[in-house]
Amino acid sequence: MAGNIKLNYSAASTTMTTTNLQSLASSQTWVAGWGSASVANTSNLNFDYLIGATFTTHASNRQTGIVEVWVIGSLNDTPTFFAPASGTAGTEGAISFTAREQLLANGRLLQSFAVTSTASQIYAIPETGIAQLFGGQCPTHWYLFVTGNATTTTTAQFASSGSAVYYTPVMAQYT
Repeated sequence: MAGNIKLNYSAASTTMTTTNLQSLASSQTWVAGWGSASVANTSNLNFDYLIGATFTTHASNRQTGIVEVWVIGSLNDTPTFFAPASGTAGTEGAISFTAREQLLANGRLLQSFAVTSTASQIYAIPETGIAQLFGGQCPTHWYLFVTGNATTTTTAQFASSGSAVYYTPVMAQYT
């Protein structure tokens, strides 16, 4: 008897901790930003992860700019990540790279979007798969990096609350 292989999404999306994403300062050199906790794919063996997010801009003296969301894959299965200049790769918090070239070499751009000068504006990125960024295969471990050059009088490009990042595992199911 023949069957079908169909997509099977996780029962629920996982909300990532974004404590250090709130009030994230702008980075005019695109090297400083927020790093998420790493996600391991060594036991679940998901085919993909869909990333979705909302970002709420700061209310004070908004400036236009660009926000970028990057996926950083591990260098091996232990996991080992390229070491940033400050912060800890794969641990939720503020991190920065020494040079933009390090981010370009180690990261894969998931989404880039422009922000306006409208205060407290909410921007959303729809669920987008990460496997396509790594040749169709998910890394054994990965984390997100968010940076941007939109600035305000307080230098915070995002509000102190209102931003959220989610991931949904994608599996296969035989029916």
